[in-house]
Amino acid sequence: MRRPITRRVLLVGAGATALVVGGGAIGVRGILMHTRSADTEAAEYATLLADVHDDYVNGRVVEHHGWVLSQHEFDTIEERKADRGGAATTGVS
Repeated sequence: MRRPITRRVLLVGAGATALVVGGGAIGVRGILMHTRSADTEAAEYATLLADVHDDYVNGRVVEHHGWVLSQHEFDTIEERKADRGGAATTGVS
């Protein structure tokens, strides 16, 4: 016994296929974007460490709220606070 393929069967099948393919694409895209942002963060952190190291080696340090910061750290405090959504730069969140 063969049943004919009705419009309802086609629509349900197409909807399910679109859901599976779309959901998979969104998941893969999210993974790829997360990977790229982690690499970017690592590169930015390496640059920050190099700048901070140079400041300490050359004696360009500042005391700020009891912390000894490199000149680069001190100059970028507000920018880094904005990047972290206002979290403290002392490592305490």
